[in-house]
Amino acid sequence: MADAYSTRARETGFYQGGKVYYGFTSERRTINGKTGSVLVPSEQAESIRIAYELYKEPSTSLRDVIEYYKEHDIYTLSTTRVNGEPKENMDRSHVSRILESPLYVRADKEVYAFFVSKGYEILDDIEAYDGVHGVFIHRSSGTTFVKIGYHEGLVDAETWLAVQDKKSHNRRIPNNGSSNVSWLVGLLKCKHCGYHIQIAYTDNKARTKRWKYLMDYGAYRKAGCVKKFLTTRPEEVEKAVFEEMRKRIAQLTIARHNAGTPDSDNEALRTDIIKIDEEIRKLMEKLADADTVLFDYIQNRINELHEQKSALERKLQTKARKRKAIDTKPLEEPMRVWDKLSVEDKHDVAMAMIDAVYVSDEYGVEVKFSI
Repeated sequence: MADAYSTRARETGFYQGGKVYYGFTSERRTINGKTGSVLVPSEQAESIRIAYELYKEPSTSLRDVIEYYKEHDIYTLSTTRVNGEPKENMDRSHVSRILESPLYVRADKEVYAFFVSKGYEILDDIEAYDGVHGVFIHRSSGTTFVKIGYHEGLVDAETWLAVQDKKSHNRRIPNNGSSNVSWLVGLLKCKHCGYHIQIAYTDNKARTKRWKYLMDYGAYRKAGCVKKFLTTRPEEVEKAVFEEMRKRIAQLTIARHNAGTPDSDNEALRTDIIKIDEEIRKLMEKLADADTVLFDYIQNRINELHEQKSALERKLQTKARKRKAIDTKPLEEPMRVWDKLSVEDKHDVAMAMIDAVYVSDEYGVEVKFSI
């Protein structure tokens, strides 16, 4: 099935399947001697662009996008029909799917690199990623195929990639109560093993008081970890993370005024890439004189180094995009009124800024920022 799709997709960029895509309508056109249905922007296309422009801002949540739609009488329609009419759909899942779809991106070389980093099967050469046309994705037999379409995308590549970066770090805060839920849910990891740390709860017998504590998932692996339960309290971690967030906002504000100043993290990544290139060069020089066993070892090592280099280059690209686009102003106001924010609002701000929070009793709290 995968091979059949791959062959068909290489032969045609026409939209197929009769599916209705929000923001587009279909027209019959003849391109390169072939006639088929091509997607063209509909009257709803502008609402797609608005959603992406709003959501790419660090402090904007899906709820904010929906509220904006309601306030400005912009309505999204799902593909579900009731009595022959499209059903109005303003929920988060619908808007979230729109923000994840590559159908809307004007795919360029950076988008090509993004799909490659995901391990997708790319059906077009990089030259097809011209910054104009959108993309179709098809999943079959465990493989994800990517094909450039004949339709023009609705959203520029930089905006689309910024939204994907943001969504890749989003995790829903559990809807299981009020102040007992930490705004750090989904971000905590063990400094020793890298596995997620869960915030667990214990009630007194009368259920009038509740204590929160940290439980290390890595301790339940076969190999185990240092301990199952940490003595560090969730409240201590929250306080430490908030202080680091305040410092990070201050750093970014200064960096915005000194845009030409080198970024130390970026410089470290570039240094690591140079070291890998040098090791690959030295190994390549040894190949000519290597016996069979050594040759295989060197080849395997070179492949490992190329993978490490690709991962570092992807990280460098992501950081460069974020540094170029970051505007701290939408984050500064929530940080000033932090104590007045709901747990969910705090969670949204943290997700916009942080990749992970590493915790251990031995080493304390380390915050890895995504901006």
